[in-house]
Order: sequence, then structure tokens, then C-alpha cells
Amino acid sequence: MTNVTVVGGGLAGMTAAWTIRKLGLGVRLLEAAPELGGMAGTRVIDGRPEDHGVHVFPAWYRNTLGLVGELGLLGNLRECDNFYQLMPGEFPTFRTFRSLFTIGDFIKDIRSGVTPATDRLLFYYGLIDLLAQRYEGRDESLRDFLRSRWYLTETAIADIEHLFVASSAAESCLASAASFRGSIVAFSRHPGRVRMPKSTLHDSFIAPFRRRLETDGVDVRTGVELRTVSVTAGRLDTITVHETGAVTQPVTGHIVFAVPHGQLARFGPDVSGALYPRHGIEELTSRPLGALHVYLRRRLPGLPDEHVRLVSSPHAITLIDVGQVWEGYEKSLLNCVVGRVSLLAGLSESEATKVLVEELMTYLPTMTWDDIEDVCYQPHFAEPFFVPGPGSDRYRPLSSTSLMNLHVAGDFCAAPAGVAGMEGAIRSGLAAAESVRRVLCPATPPVTIHDFRPISPGAALGLRATLSPLAAAIRLLKRGSAKKTR
Repeated sequence: MTNVTVVGGGLAGMTAAWTIRKLGLGVRLLEAAPELGGMAGTRVIDGRPEDHGVHVFPAWYRNTLGLVGELGLLGNLRECDNFYQLMPGEFPTFRTFRSLFTIGDFIKDIRSGVTPATDRLLFYYGLIDLLAQRYEGRDESLRDFLRSRWYLTETAIADIEHLFVASSAAESCLASAASFRGSIVAFSRHPGRVRMPKSTLHDSFIAPFRRRLETDGVDVRTGVELRTVSVTAGRLDTITVHETGAVTQPVTGHIVFAVPHGQLARFGPDVSGALYPRHGIEELTSRPLGALHVYLRRRLPGLPDEHVRLVSSPHAITLIDVGQVWEGYEKSLLNCVVGRVSLLAGLSESEATKVLVEELMTYLPTMTWDDIEDVCYQPHFAEPFFVPGPGSDRYRPLSSTSLMNLHVAGDFCAAPAGVAGMEGAIRSGLAAAESVRRVLCPATPPVTIHDFRPISPGAALGLRATLSPLAAAIRLLKRGSAKKTR
């Protein structure tokens, strides 16, 4: 017997289905696409499996890593020790940045030369200043915060903005400062090494996750699209799905909608008005995060096998040569994230690809067009990535709704500031399962959801005050140097 139907087979829906099934309930999982995974899935393009982009698992992804461990898949991930910074014109010399575990790591980063040491110190002072901000009941854009800081140089601002843009889909003017603060808190609380898959995310995570769902009795159906819903007497009454044809089905149990916020809003006011908070879903925004996969005919010498940030990249490109990591590859395969893909919206696919490849070649001068066997460009304009904008946290809905049999999951759902993406999706799946448990299995233990402890602004205020004379001295020094060069 099906007690719960989960609509949407991305990571939020898969996690909800998995966790609800563990409660002993019958679960049906419906996904419109041919495969599960959503933005974490892999599509076959021109005969090749192509990830949505580069996928990483930071140590603070506690719910994600907990699920991976529960599924027995931690062995499919590898730990990364370094982040490499490539300056224009310096290949094959890379500036190495290790995760900040010790004072020694901090000193090495300051001395790395990616940016002048003085600007790098102001960069870190800016992060401390952000931690000292109180955003309860208010928010601002990351750009407004940065531009209001008297001590920040243009170089330090660019460093902070690239740090954000390269890992999200929004420019600093569109991003929430409170959310960026939250991500810094998360990294600070759990500063362990980042992990990355040893193969495509489909092979290392999504496909084995689907097998476990089916083995454990979840009825997984792909190619089934939800079209419309109806609400009667405070509950979801019917859903209309399309497989080989449109079929309207009565809702006899509970429903979890694990679909993008834009699709959720399209189900009409009876659904959007049932969310907590009411009518806030329309205020949420998503932005495209591009991917560029470049297949080479040879192994490109001099490239590390971990993350590389192209410093001052116009399109905020970061990359990994996964050809050195994934089994079965003897040649380089550059998986690139394009943070500023929106700048290419007016170009054709071939024109945009040319722009990005030529940008790569300015950083990797030993790579030529003759080296390139194939290129896959995915701008994802139709598959945008949820980005917490200024003030958006107050609109992110809870998993429970005012409809007695409807629950919601998705990376846009309510979470601690800074949590979105893969961790947000999986956390929301757990929260939706907990919402179901409270109604259908109230005697069972609550679903475990891991959140990081917040950092009180007061804890950062003292450090900011202590270091303010140093920041002022550096800023005066920078202004004096700028005058001399005029």
C-alpha cells in the first residue's frame, strides 16, 4: 500500500523517499525526467555522460555525508587537500591554498601571492567583519556590504566576490550577505577536507542510491510528469500526471512536492497559499550556473588533479581535470564551472563555447584547438540554481503546510542561513520526512537533521575590534602606495 507519494526525483525527493520508507511506510517516487538526480543527475549528450557541473562535498555537508555514509558510498569519494590558484600568464606555476586547519595554513595563504599580502589580510578582516554583523530581521546584498566597508580595497573586494560567484550562480549584487555569512560559519564550524566523486555523480551516488531505493521497496517511476493538482476541504484532493497520457488520480495518502520553487508556484494559490510563510514562494529566485566540459586528445601536463581557480577570470571559471581522477580516463577532461554564465545569454551555443575555450587558453597556453576532441557546454538557463537573495530567508517555506496531507522539499526550503545546493536539498528531504513522521508515525523517534552551531556576532566583534588598528594601518599604507604610483 502506498502511504506517501513523492513528486520529484532530485536529491530532495530521493532523500525524502528513502527516509520515509525507513519509517515503514509505502512510498511511490515520481520523476518527470528519464533518470533520477535532478541537478545532481547526469545526462547523456552526444553519447557521453555529462554531469550538471562539478560536484563537491565540503566537510560541513553533514546531512549529505551522513546519507552517503548510510548508503555505503563514502568509498566513491576522494579527499582533496589543496585548492590551486592560477594567475594569468603563470601556467604551469600554481599558487597553492590549503584548507585553513592551522595558523601555518593561514600564513601560507597570506604569502601565496595570489593577491598582495596586504589585500589578503583585508580579505580575512572582511570575513571577520561579516561574522560580526547582526542580520536578525534584516539583510543586504553582499555587494552593499562590501562597498560599505571603509577598509576594503578593490582587490580584496574582487577576491571575496570571486569566492562567492565561483561557487554559486549569483553576482554579489544579487546575493544575500546574511547567507554568505552563514556559509562562512558552516566552513568555520566544520573545516575538514572537501571530497569529490571518483566518477560521474550518477555512477558514484545517484545510480547506487536509486538501486537502494528500489531494493528497499520504493516504487520508482520515471517519465511521469505532474501537471495539475486540486485542493478540497483543506487537503490535496487529486493530482493529474502525464506518462503515456494525462491521468487524474485521487490522493488517498500524503504527498511530498520535491520540485523547484518555480514549479511549485505554478500549482496555484491553493498550494502557494498553504505554505509557511504564505505567498512568499514567488519572491525566491534562481540563476543559471554554467558547466563546460572539455575533452582533450592528450593528458595536459602541468595540471593538478584538484580544484583550480582561474584568478580574475571574466566568467568566474573554476575547473578540475577529472581525467586524472575518474577511472578509465587516460586523457585530460576539464570539468569547468562557469559562475558568470549569464554574461553569455545573448550568444549562440557555439559562440559562447568559443569565448569560454579561448578564455581557458589564456590561462592554459599549452592547450590548442587541435588538442580538443569535444566540448560540451551546458548554460542551464532552463535549469537555474536556487540562490538566496537579500532577505530571501524569510520567504523560504517550511516542509509542513496548512494542507493536512501536503509536505514540501527542495533546496529552497527553510534552512540555516547559507544552506542551499546539495546540502539544502538533502536537508529538506529529511525535514519533509520528519513532517510526514509527525502525522503518520508520531510514536517513532524524530528524523535526525544535522545543523551547524551559529556563531554569535558578539564573538566576532571582539576580534574585529582587536584587529581594526591593523586594518586601518594597511588601508592607509595602500592609499599611500596608490598616490605614489599616480
